[in-house]
Amino acid sequence: MAYFQRRMDGIERGGKIAADVFCVLLLGVVAVGCLGVLPAVGATVLVVLGVLTIDYFTADPDDSVAGVVR
Repeated sequence: MAYFQRRMDGIERGGKIAADVFCVLLLGVVAVGCLGVLPAVGATVLVVLGVLTIDYFTADPDDSVAGVVR
């Protein structure tokens, strides 16, 4: 699945990037407070990679060809 869908305009794309950056920064700050700097960086990277993996394998409404039964 693409990070940006075809029907998204520039404002939606910018909002998605801003929301993702804010969430990663918030996650990193909370992790540093709980774990320390080095473990927090590792934990934040692992969580972001997991979310991106799930986002990649989630079906996209634009790519609904896989749901067609012949």
